[in-house]
Amino acid sequence: MAKNQIAAIDIGTSAIKLVQLEQTASGICLVNAGIEAYPYTNPTTEISTEVIAETLQRLWGRVGARSSSVVLSIPRLSVTSRRLTNLPAAATGDQLTSLVAMQAETELPFRVEDAIYDYHDVHSSEDSISVELIAAKRETVQQQIDYVKPIGLPPKGVMPSTLATSVLAGIANHEDNSSTEMTMVVDIGAGRTDLCLLTGNALRFSRSFPIGGNHLTYLYQQEIGSDFEVAERRKIVDAALNQHLEAANHPSYEWADSLVVELQRSISGAKRELNLTDNQVVREIWLCGGGSRILGLTDYIAHRLDVPVLLWNPFDAFRQVWDEQRSNVESVDDFSDALAVALGLGVNALTTQISLDLLPSEEKVKLTQAQQRKRTLMAVAAGLALLLGLGLGGLTWSRIHQAKIVALDGAIRNISQAESKAKEILVKDLAMVSLLTARASPLDIVRELSVRFADRTKIAWTTLNIARLDTPDRAKITFNIEAQSHQDVSQAISIMAQSGAFTNIKSGQVTSIERDKKPIFQAQITCNLAKDAIQTFAQARHLNPSRPLKSESSGQERDTRAQQKADK
Repeated sequence: MAKNQIAAIDIGTSAIKLVQLEQTASGICLVNAGIEAYPYTNPTTEISTEVIAETLQRLWGRVGARSSSVVLSIPRLSVTSRRLTNLPAAATGDQLTSLVAMQAETELPFRVEDAIYDYHDVHSSEDSISVELIAAKRETVQQQIDYVKPIGLPPKGVMPSTLATSVLAGIANHEDNSSTEMTMVVDIGAGRTDLCLLTGNALRFSRSFPIGGNHLTYLYQQEIGSDFEVAERRKIVDAALNQHLEAANHPSYEWADSLVVELQRSISGAKRELNLTDNQVVREIWLCGGGSRILGLTDYIAHRLDVPVLLWNPFDAFRQVWDEQRSNVESVDDFSDALAVALGLGVNALTTQISLDLLPSEEKVKLTQAQQRKRTLMAVAAGLALLLGLGLGGLTWSRIHQAKIVALDGAIRNISQAESKAKEILVKDLAMVSLLTARASPLDIVRELSVRFADRTKIAWTTLNIARLDTPDRAKITFNIEAQSHQDVSQAISIMAQSGAFTNIKSGQVTSIERDKKPIFQAQITCNLAKDAIQTFAQARHLNPSRPLKSESSGQERDTRAQQKADK
């Protein structure tokens, strides 16, 4: 039976971390782990894809990784997260996926066509459903995938670094999930710091900011006036903190002060995002990563934030199991604090505590094809071994020999047919997703205006012009109206404002003409599409086309009551 193993790879700013795990009857076992730094370069220069690929190959060979499956992390700094709320409570499965796809178009800070996104952390109530939307630019995800191509294994999953860390911290944290007090896990790397806030084993908030060990090295470099490599050696020997001393100009204190300021901002941001009013929301802070090794850092942060701070070893949650199996735990103790992301990735791949995956669909197809080819080769190898045994058995087995060949050919044909069918289904699914993508059309705008201006006796349209509708955030709508009075023109603008589909509503100069000995007031009104206009149009078209939207119905009722009052 094939071993259930996984290799988790965390590609960092200054080094690559790799952890290989195996699921056994007694629990998760550490097979091997390693860390490999990039060859020294100027830290201000971006590490090339070739250097990262070569470093990964060295690490892969050095630790003797033999896993057939690989999972990758993506930095939290490259990820966008949004909490989507008020989704229909009855939506399940494909319906929920489609609704999330519609909202992703308006929530993401970049074009949805350029993004890879998924959702998790689904919360249901009697009235609605909320989910956590996680997205990254497609090119960023693809770059992480390209790094591992030299080892010849397509990745089976991609996960944000803070989610991986939260999986591991959740195993070690056994607090009540209903409490508002949280545990903050702070992973201080070379180029950045990632943090996550957990209540029990539930991730509530995450953030990344560009302060890490390299930042402290830059401060030493400025102080002693030398190159980065010399400053790095000086930092290793000299960096230390004492909370009782005033040394604001010392590099260590300047760096630690910047770190504390960002931690304070993170706590304030979590309070705002989670609607917490408690004066103290953080119960304890756990530090890990290479930057946490600065002497006195735990005491300094505890003194500044008035919160207990401790150094966290990500391996502690599994140490007893690994010690019993005499695994090679001691060899990683020197750098275990830097393996939180890689270890969390591997644990989640074996346990699926978080189902979110940012692996592009085309990579999933490649992975499926690779697995099919592997199964085919194994079937062929097994068939060849069987044929060899039958051949050695003599001519009396010739008929059985021929039957096995026919069966093997049939199995290969069935696999090919299944692969073709899978491709057809994938193409149809992609086409269906494209059709489900919400868009705005002139008919949507005309329908909305028709609903708003149901009574044409006092206000009449004369012209309607819609420009740049293919780019909703730049769309401009212009129409001329004729009314019986200035009040009717003002009422038209008020009616437009009641709609959730329009914004920036403006009226030009009102002019008066005479027609059939009656004064007619003419005006030009311009507006733009509101941020949620496309969603409003989509709901009107698909969710309940036989009944007007609540906002429309209530708007018409208000208009009718206002008109009746004016007539009286």
